[in-house]
Amino acid sequence: MKIFDKISDFFDDRRRVKHQRIREKNDQLRAQGKTPLKKGWGTMVNTGSGGINQDPTTRVYDVAQQQKNISEEHDIKERRSGEVKRK
Repeated sequence: MKIFDKISDFFDDRRRVKHQRIREKNDQLRAQGKTPLKKGWGTMVNTGSGGINQDPTTRVYDVAQQQKNISEEHDIKERRSGEVKRK
């Protein structure tokens, strides 16, 4: 177990050094009157489609609904333009 303790201590020390470096950088930015920025992912956008792997039925429904919306918009444009659609 001694080797695992050394590895664990190594990573803990490395993490502490990184946190300290970030704190010092943030203190310098605050001294200049700037706000330190959070880096990483921004907020996720909820598309309502269920994600790639979570729920395929919602993705199919979403695509079908988009096609219906496009079809309805096209029909409305045709009615407004005065063109008569013959079947």
